[in-house]
Amino acid sequence: MRAAMAKKAAVCLGGMLALAATTSPAAGQGLMVTGYGNMEFVAPQGGKSTFDAHNLNLIVIGQLRGDLFAAGEIEYEHGGEEIALEYAYLAFTRWKYVNVVAGKFIVPFGSFNVNHPAWINKVPGRPFGFDRVLPATYSDVGLLLRGALAAGYLSRVTWDAWIVNGLAGAPGGDLRGMRDNLLDVDANKAVGGRLGYVSRVGFDLGASIHTGTYNDSLALDVTFLGADATFQKAGFEVKGEWVQATQQAAAGDQKKRGYYAQASYLLIPQMEPTVRFSQMEFPGDSPRDLREFSFGFSVYPSDLGALRLFYRVNKQVTVPEVRDNQFIAQLTVGF
Repeated sequence: MRAAMAKKAAVCLGGMLALAATTSPAAGQGLMVTGYGNMEFVAPQGGKSTFDAHNLNLIVIGQLRGDLFAAGEIEYEHGGEEIALEYAYLAFTRWKYVNVVAGKFIVPFGSFNVNHPAWINKVPGRPFGFDRVLPATYSDVGLLLRGALAAGYLSRVTWDAWIVNGLAGAPGGDLRGMRDNLLDVDANKAVGGRLGYVSRVGFDLGASIHTGTYNDSLALDVTFLGADATFQKAGFEVKGEWVQATQQAAAGDQKKRGYYAQASYLLIPQMEPTVRFSQMEFPGDSPRDLREFSFGFSVYPSDLGALRLFYRVNKQVTVPEVRDNQFIAQLTVGF
């Protein structure tokens, strides 16, 4: 069951993982429609509970001809209140050690930005720091080169390099609100890359960088640094990620940081307890320092979906302290 879910997960990422460098052109597969969705019940402490049709994402992916692939994803969020094009790109796989991706794609910085879909992410909601430090989900328009090289028995080194339009917004502004610079009217541009190592014993390690101008009129830059690690063995998984954004502003640089650590264990094929701790830090702006501890479990009624029951404890450095813990029940499927 878990193997089948992992196979579907690769497809639901819109081919970003499936189109990693291949040793030969892929066999013809034709275009297919796939996708994922999730429904949530959220009961916040001291607030009103609600059902939320969080998202229904439809994906078209496949081989157009020979070594040319295409993928696109349309997302419908919150019952259709928000509709957006998550990505749409062409991928060329002719060369042995490098694939070329052009269009709008999910920027492969770190791990969570690519593995964010709810039915892959084992804890409901984003960890702190991977929303307003790294503005996940961050997709952009540009050119991506990616590939892999053998590094010993069943191990490999992976690499990604990209140039994209980049973020754009007001000096010192919220990074999450700077994502939709699709035409790059200010000629900002950003470049980045990730170097990874995947081991046969279960390790997946990576280091990422992304830098560019986000405000052209004042020549202000923002640079992201990140590190991620995952270990999987016999039903046990532990993973973590750290990100730092150094954002130039008129009053001086702002350093924003976030990180999380997560562990899960597949007790039986149908049940997987998981815990996660995450924290976001805004030095010099302590009321925005946030931390979260989530615990619960996932039940797998089929190869296509999961029911997750979690309690999220939120801690905010504020006076007076805000009490907004949450109980979350989530039904998520990939198809």
